[in-house]
Amino acid sequence: MKIRVWIQSPDNVSFNEDDIIEVPDNISNDKLEKTAREVALEHIEWGYERVNSDETN
Repeated sequence: MKIRVWIQSPDNVSFNEDDIIEVPDNISNDKLEKTAREVALEHIEWGYERVNSDETN
């Protein structure tokens, strides 16, 4: 069985990332949700840094 895992920003509908992964046919809903969450988080990189002014990169 294959599932599509997607992430989308609630503030920016043009930001949408998805991935199709294969999972076992007999996977439970709890395990399916856990697997999808792990895949979705692989798409996210974030961080922060201190800045000394209002400059943007």
